[in-house]
Amino acid sequence: MKQINYITTLLFLFIGSFSYGQLQLGRQVLGSTGGFATGTNISVSSTVGEAVVQTLFSTNLILTQGFQQTLKQNDSILDIEIINESCPGANNGSIFINNVLGCPGPYQIEIKSVDDSTTIFGQDSLASGDYYVFILGSNAGGGCSHQTTVFIGLDSDENCMLKFYTGITPNGDNKNDRWIIENIEMFPENTVQIYNRWGQQVWYGKNYDNDEVAWHGNNRNKDEGERLADATYFYVAKIEGIDEVFKGWVELTR
Repeated sequence: MKQINYITTLLFLFIGSFSYGQLQLGRQVLGSTGGFATGTNISVSSTVGEAVVQTLFSTNLILTQGFQQTLKQNDSILDIEIINESCPGANNGSIFINNVLGCPGPYQIEIKSVDDSTTIFGQDSLASGDYYVFILGSNAGGGCSHQTTVFIGLDSDENCMLKFYTGITPNGDNKNDRWIIENIEMFPENTVQIYNRWGQQVWYGKNYDNDEVAWHGNNRNKDEGERLADATYFYVAKIEGIDEVFKGWVELTR
C-alpha cells in the first residue's frame, strides 16, 4: 500500500510540473504549406487549399480574398463624396473621390450607368440612379485600381422649375451676396434685366448662371462695381425655348 501511494505521489508531481510549464499560443496556422503576409500592424496566414490573393496593401493593412479575412481597420476603403440630383432633369448629381486606402492619387475616374452601361464623362452632371465607378490611382501606387457601385439620390420629386429669389444682401459676408435664380443652369440661353422703380434698366446679363454671370447689386450702366442703393428692384427674365416672360421684384439690402 505504501509503495502504491509513493508511485501516485510521483505521478501527481510529474503531471503538475507540466501544467505549470505549458506555453499558451495565440491563434495561428501551423504547417509548412499555405501562405503568410505581414504589414506593420497586422498579418495574414492561410492553410492548405485556401486561396489568398492580395487585393489591397497599405502600411498597416492587408486585405485578401479567401476563407479567412482580416478585420477592417477603417470604416471604408473608399472616401467618396456623393451629392444628390436636386430635382428630375437637373442632372447635377456628383461623385467625388477623395481617397482610396492604399492607392494614392491623383485618380482617373470612369463612371458607367448600371442601367445601360453608358460611359459618363462628367462626374458632376449626373442624374439620380446607380452607377459603376472605376478608379485608377497614380503610377506611384503601382497602377492600383478600385471599383464600386454608387447610388445618387433625388432631393426633390418636383419638376425642376425656375425660382426667383426676392432678396439680395451684397455686404461681403459671402451669404446671399449675389442674386440667385434656382435651376437657371438648366436654361443656359437666357437674358436677365434689372430695373429700378422708375423703370430705368440698371443691370443686364446674358446667359445668367448664378456664377460668372450674376447680379451682385451693382449698376452696370455706370462704372463697373458701383453699388446700387438699398431699394426694391424689378427683374425681367427671358428664357430661350420658353414663351413665358418671367417678371418680379427683388429687395436689395446691404
